[in-house]
Amino acid sequence: MDQNNKTGQEVSSTGGAPGELPVVGEKKFFTHTMQEDVARAKMDPASFAKEVASKKPFSEYIPPVSSPREPEIADKFREPVEDLMGRDQPFPLPDIKSEGEGSQPFQIRIPQKRRAANITTVILIAVLLILVAGGGAAYWWFFMRAPAPEVVVKIPEPQVVPQQQPTPVIPVQLEPAPEPEPPIIQELEPEPIATTTEPVVIPEPVATTTQPELTPPPPLEVSEPATPEAVIALEHTALIEITRLDKALLFEKIQAENTKIVSENATIRYAVKLSTESEKRFLTGEEVVTLLGVLVPADFWKLTSNAELIGYKQGASLRYGFAATIQNKTSVKNAALSWEGTMLNDLTALYIEKAYQKPEVVVFSTNTYFDFYKRFINMPEPDTSLDWAVSSRYFVTATSKEMIYAVLDKARQPVK
Repeated sequence: MDQNNKTGQEVSSTGGAPGELPVVGEKKFFTHTMQEDVARAKMDPASFAKEVASKKPFSEYIPPVSSPREPEIADKFREPVEDLMGRDQPFPLPDIKSEGEGSQPFQIRIPQKRRAANITTVILIAVLLILVAGGGAAYWWFFMRAPAPEVVVKIPEPQVVPQQQPTPVIPVQLEPAPEPEPPIIQELEPEPIATTTEPVVIPEPVATTTQPELTPPPPLEVSEPATPEAVIALEHTALIEITRLDKALLFEKIQAENTKIVSENATIRYAVKLSTESEKRFLTGEEVVTLLGVLVPADFWKLTSNAELIGYKQGASLRYGFAATIQNKTSVKNAALSWEGTMLNDLTALYIEKAYQKPEVVVFSTNTYFDFYKRFINMPEPDTSLDWAVSSRYFVTATSKEMIYAVLDKARQPVK
């Protein structure tokens, strides 16, 4: 700190430049540092505490210091008050003399009567009104008035009455009266003379009966059957019609329908109809699967109520399987677990367009998908597998992972 801050000095109460500390009167200020206070407190703690207690801050009233008055500077734009006394004062009114002092008498000014309108103006106004009225009438006549209906008078054409020709008189010829016929004289035949010869018997002709030709009855018309209800609400329904129960024919028809499906990852149901001269009906899912050569245990079919062949478009080829509705999930699950020993060999016919490569160890794995209990075998090829799943309503088999998940997603939707 500066030497002036360490030693006390008197501050004059007079004067002081702007920006300096305010003058508070004849006071003495002493400054000290914290180190000095700590040293004094260590040397004489009692007297230092007493001194601190006796000097309370703000215990004395210090009157405010009035700021010095600034010198008045004359304003050259301010006008002195003395010069305003004679300005803006009311001017005296002129003296009004009374009537008795010789002023002029009160005069009443009568306004002159206006002249009548000019004749030329009246004529121009009249002509203008006539033109406006004529224009309005012409507009109403040509544009607003409805045209009167044309009256078509039809003049009847004169009717030509045909003249009646006189009927010719035909002379009547009188026929002569017929001559009387002569009487008929009946001659008596002589009686036959008895002879000993036997009479000749002439045989009567035998009537021959001819049978009419029998026409064959017309063939009976076989009514068209209704399309069976879908097991699962898949995207496409392929209607296949065959004339005989033939595996090669069925597979040919299936491939022809597959070429019509162009959408990727499409799920398909195949409805196969047998059409012959004597019957037309849709084959059951069990008949279609058996016709393709798929082997399903007979006891397993008894646990299903409806089945159908299904497909899934995966890339350029298709995967196949079948779906069925069930009633008892536990029974179908136990039957499928018992069938797993031969299931891969029995369902080989479903790998129509993509043959599988049998893994070294045929072991099924388990997982779940929504409310489906699912079992699967992964083949060495990533796009081929064997999956089956069962829920409280459906049993589904598929030949790829993509197919089983796509069909199970559709099984969650209501069947239309």
